[in-house]
Amino acid sequence: MRARRKNGYLIVFLAIICCWSFTLMGAVPTTIKVGLESVYKNVQSISLTSDTPISIGYYDSYGFNQIGNLESNQLSISKASSIYYDTGQIYYSYQTAYEAAKTCAGIPVYVDQGIFAVYTITPSGNSVSASSTRYVVKDSTGNEIFIFNRGSKEIVFRGYDTASGLNLTGVGTQKKYRGAIGIGGTTGITPYNILSIEEYLYGVVPGEMSPSWPQEALKAQAVAARSIAIYQYNRYTSAGYNVSDTTATQVYGGYTKEDARTTAAVDATKGQTIQYNGTVAEALYFSTSGGYTESAVNVWGSPISYLVGVSDSYETEPAQADWTRTISLDDLDRCLAAQGANIGKAQGVEIVSRTPSGRVQEMRILGTNGNYHLSLEKIRTFFASTSGGSLKSRLFSLSGPVAVTPPSTNTSGAGVSNVTVLSANGTAVVGLGNGTSFATNGQVTQVVGNSNNVQSATESLQLTAQANTNNNNQYAQSEIIRGDFTIYGKGFGHGVGMSQSGAKGMAQAGYDYVSILKHYYTGVTVQ
Repeated sequence: MRARRKNGYLIVFLAIICCWSFTLMGAVPTTIKVGLESVYKNVQSISLTSDTPISIGYYDSYGFNQIGNLESNQLSISKASSIYYDTGQIYYSYQTAYEAAKTCAGIPVYVDQGIFAVYTITPSGNSVSASSTRYVVKDSTGNEIFIFNRGSKEIVFRGYDTASGLNLTGVGTQKKYRGAIGIGGTTGITPYNILSIEEYLYGVVPGEMSPSWPQEALKAQAVAARSIAIYQYNRYTSAGYNVSDTTATQVYGGYTKEDARTTAAVDATKGQTIQYNGTVAEALYFSTSGGYTESAVNVWGSPISYLVGVSDSYETEPAQADWTRTISLDDLDRCLAAQGANIGKAQGVEIVSRTPSGRVQEMRILGTNGNYHLSLEKIRTFFASTSGGSLKSRLFSLSGPVAVTPPSTNTSGAGVSNVTVLSANGTAVVGLGNGTSFATNGQVTQVVGNSNNVQSATESLQLTAQANTNNNNQYAQSEIIRGDFTIYGKGFGHGVGMSQSGAKGMAQAGYDYVSILKHYYTGVTVQ
């Protein structure tokens, strides 16, 4: 009997491998597994609920295939730790295994696709070896009612919601999800939601953009989110799913988060993605730019042709208002300790260079025993140990002007005629010819002097010409602050790709979603 079972397993396994090979040839996936890390992440036990008894089955290219109904609408699932005994019989449906289990006070078991068994907890038959991929399902009273293995066709659970008439499953205490729920995780259990990509987007778009925003902005968000889902499809395969429901991929709230307005935007753009040279692009997006988006090379160090900085002049109602942070030398000491940096006691900071968009590119923490160098996104995350956490963006300056953006005319040499200065009090375009200087202490004011200077709250700082990546020149500032200081900032996020606030403004100005996407992603098509 045991030999016959092994041969049956082998035949099923080979059949599944053939199906996998065929599936992998497909260009674009139609379903997605979303790790529900915001609800449970590598825990010992999870709970599922439904208005009716929960169904069990598996997903294939045709969708959910039901193999049976459990007797409870409230389940807890954990790794099996009991000692079990196999009655030695093979069953080819859940129902026949269930009926057999009732005759011997046993538990129906899913072994692999099309193969079931019955286990008991009293010594009878062959003892079952322990397995790290075996799980037990208990009803609301704690009785073990089903056992399953994470096999080639993974068991998933699907509930029903009487109010909506939809197949929805409650996970935890607050959220419901379309599709079905499977078991993933590494050191513990992380449930995943398996459903169509379009249904997945129903729960993503309202989590990433306010449903009250213009429809063309919501459509742009839907296409960007669909592109991200496909581009990042296999980032979590080691955990048993494709993407996560957190900002590590994109925020997903399931059915509970859905809104008719964002659902309409998803439906209106069904299947459409952002493509560059015929391949789905990683259509990154963020909240607020502060007036100019950033190039990928200035955030992660590697250039991406379609992710280059562009003007963001339509960001007229930014989701993130201008912000300030007060940082003490004690704060800097804590941040240095968190990084394991030993430069003595913190004395202050220096902004060494900026990107063409005005964001801080290089920064030094000054200490009594040396300096600690920061660059790119490490500048934001360095401040994670302060009470306010990481900085909202790198578009900031210290106790003075927020940033010097690229000049309005890009001519070589020192003959650049204008520069835009952003401060916490406003914006001014100032001519730099013939030794003009200007101050930002209190308000943006143009004054006459002998050199191109910015007067901060503590000192006068000279603007000097600096070559940028286009072999033109821009004015940049060197800022050194000693002692406690205030950060004046604009924007929120890494700054790469689509500004959601800018997309809103463009939609309000009459642009359609394709025009919005082509503005933020250089050289792409939408199809």
